[in-house]
Amino acid sequence: MARVFRAYKAKGPEFIMEEIIRHLASLLTVDDDLAEAIDKAVETNVRDNFTPNAENFFGRVGGPYLIQQWRDLLDLKEDHPTVTTFAKLKKSEKADKMAALFGDGAAQEAHGLTEAQIARIAAWVPEGMS
Repeated sequence: MARVFRAYKAKGPEFIMEEIIRHLASLLTVDDDLAEAIDKAVETNVRDNFTPNAENFFGRVGGPYLIQQWRDLLDLKEDHPTVTTFAKLKKSEKADKMAALFGDGAAQEAHGLTEAQIARIAAWVPEGMS
């Protein structure tokens, strides 16, 4: 064990502190008030570490949810041709289109997005992750 401990210490104080914080964080149970205080203190921005794509989010939610998000993010009415066309796609195609909207500047340009829409997409996170 002494050899293992020396190897651990040899990784340096930054590594050791990160390990301690990681282990302490895994033990922490927070309520909404504490979570909000921590987020405010460290200026947490989920999108710095998470951008939804087909694999990590859009492919895991239902088609109706994707249609609603498509409408909301693009500021479209329910009967708009872009929405009705999107609604007819297979779920995997919807997930891919949503992913492109979030990660492909050419797709954003093709939809003629405004700066406000691009900003909304850049800041969007699933409910409960903000």
